[in-house]
Amino acid sequence: MRSVLYGPAILACGALLVCGALLACGGGGGPIGPPPGPVASFRCLDSAPATDHVVLRCAEQVAPDEWRIDVIVGVPTISSVIRGFNFDLVFNPLLLEFVPGSEEQGNLLGRDGEFVLLSARTATNPDGPGRLIVGISRTGRTGIDGVPDYDRIMSFRIRALTMTPFGPEAPAFENWEAFDSSDQAILEIVFRDQLLLSVE
Repeated sequence: MRSVLYGPAILACGALLVCGALLACGGGGGPIGPPPGPVASFRCLDSAPATDHVVLRCAEQVAPDEWRIDVIVGVPTISSVIRGFNFDLVFNPLLLEFVPGSEEQGNLLGRDGEFVLLSARTATNPDGPGRLIVGISRTGRTGIDGVPDYDRIMSFRIRALTMTPFGPEAPAFENWEAFDSSDQAILEIVFRDQLLLSVE
């Protein structure tokens, strides 16, 4: 009686089935596409203020396309009778927008319990979408000074209108002033543009 070798035959059939399955499913070592590229991110870059300089600071990224921005004065301030601030913030409206209703008063002007009024709106003229007009003041006739841990004038959020790479963009202060309890300009306090926004 002749013996039959089943083992090699079974292995050969298994190999043929595997090869057929790979071909049917698109396997067999075909070309592999390139890995996905890096995801763009909305970035904010700032620097600390000098004494009596008002600047923008990157506070917190609250969404992939939004940053909360703080308006800070360098402390301790020379003046001890600060009553309020007025300024415009100008930016490219094709790339950035102010988030309506996101404005918040800081801890500087009301740290002694004085009530503070804050207004932040975009202009209604043709420059409107790219011009944020801000006014903030104590309601009483007294002033206050800026001290460590109490340096934030106000905050707001700004949104990137595209995640296509751009920038860096530098929002700029215009029409700015700090005023005292007599509504006179405080000449020692100046505004500086030193914040950069970009999508990279």
